[in-house]
Amino acid sequence: MEQIGKYLVRKVLISTGFSTIYLSFDPDLETEVAVKVFHVKGENAGPKAKYGEAEWRERFIREARLLANLDHPNIVPVKEMATTDDGRPYFVMPFIKANLIYEIGRDVMDADAIARLPERERPKRVAPARAVSILRQVLGALAALHRLGLVHRDVKPGNVLLTRGQGGSVRLCDFGMVKFPDWKSSRAGIWIGTLDYISPEQRENATAVDARADVYSTGALAYRMLTGKLPVGAFPPIGEHGVAVPAGVPSLIMKALSPDKAGRPKDASEMLRRLDQAWSGPASRARQTVARIVPASRRTS
Repeated sequence: MEQIGKYLVRKVLISTGFSTIYLSFDPDLETEVAVKVFHVKGENAGPKAKYGEAEWRERFIREARLLANLDHPNIVPVKEMATTDDGRPYFVMPFIKANLIYEIGRDVMDADAIARLPERERPKRVAPARAVSILRQVLGALAALHRLGLVHRDVKPGNVLLTRGQGGSVRLCDFGMVKFPDWKSSRAGIWIGTLDYISPEQRENATAVDARADVYSTGALAYRMLTGKLPVGAFPPIGEHGVAVPAGVPSLIMKALSPDKAGRPKDASEMLRRLDQAWSGPASRARQTVARIVPASRRTS
């Protein structure tokens, strides 16, 4: 594919089961953009797929419309939606070069596999103040969803975009698996998401989850940033990793990782409030903007 609408394709960035994202060039604005094109493939295509192509298409269009109507500094925006010459919907987003993997490395925990990775890709911790800053921004983005009755269901390092390779601000992305309260095609008995980051109840049935599933995923993300390890199996408390943070922070993260959702904060807003109470020091003065949702028609250029 050489061109999508007016956008000149440079290369494939990501190929998923129901879309392909291309690094492209906007000739009018003379800037790089990310163009996400609807493209069902692999196990998501054919008669044995969990969902039919029409359902994936509806999810794709819903994702674009949702992102276009969310006004939050930590959520990736949509600039345009249109259709390719062969009838596939696509939407256009700013091109953001990095994600959290640039700072924490890959989720590889086997010692031999780690040794084979380049140094820059090996799993690592980030400084506590930086981890809390990222966590606060992710929670702010999720709070915008939770106030609308939505659940992201795929919070993980690859979906936390950074405006710079190191130290950038957060843009949460990939809303294709969002649970809508009125989603008519939800099916019981299946799971979606990324196994190392999803809650126990989401592993059993993704359609039955609420905001506390995202709280769990955010807790897993926080544990990974602070310890360099994934919270899988019988994982130890954060304090046993020698992380220098106020006592309330590890306690809150372990509550977020409770196997019983009743033990977690009820949503991202509550977890953010409790994080602000627990954290002390310079990062406490960098509170994130409370999510503001406005209709697209009220936006100004």
